[in-house]
Amino acid sequence: MSNQLSTVQQIYACFAQGDIPGILANLAEEVTFFNGADPKVAPFGGTFHGKNEVINFFTALGRSLQTTHFEPSNFREAGNQVINEVQHDGIAIHTGKPFSVKTVFTWTFNEQGLPVEWKGVGDFTSMNDALLN
Repeated sequence: MSNQLSTVQQIYACFAQGDIPGILANLAEEVTFFNGADPKVAPFGGTFHGKNEVINFFTALGRSLQTTHFEPSNFREAGNQVINEVQHDGIAIHTGKPFSVKTVFTWTFNEQGLPVEWKGVGDFTSMNDALLN
């Protein structure tokens, strides 16, 4: 297993345990996160720059969604990137509505072997709809 793939898998292990400091320890200082959910509906949607904003991303995610299933799969590498699919199911906390999304996550690494960019793209319609009252 490459160092890049190992880092991504460590980040997912931290996410599964709710270990945000563990996630941050595996990211470059100047990391950028992009989540394709509609930022007008999802407070964790859009772009987040730097570790402090990434903390805001995870805080908003935790306050908005209860995850019932999170399964990364189909890992592959392309140069300085690790790409994988994720099945994410859960419930919007404020509405009680369920959601189910399949997304593609792309992790881009710097020369030091740390992620400098994460992008989550896909059809977020189910999640956006669940967040609406």
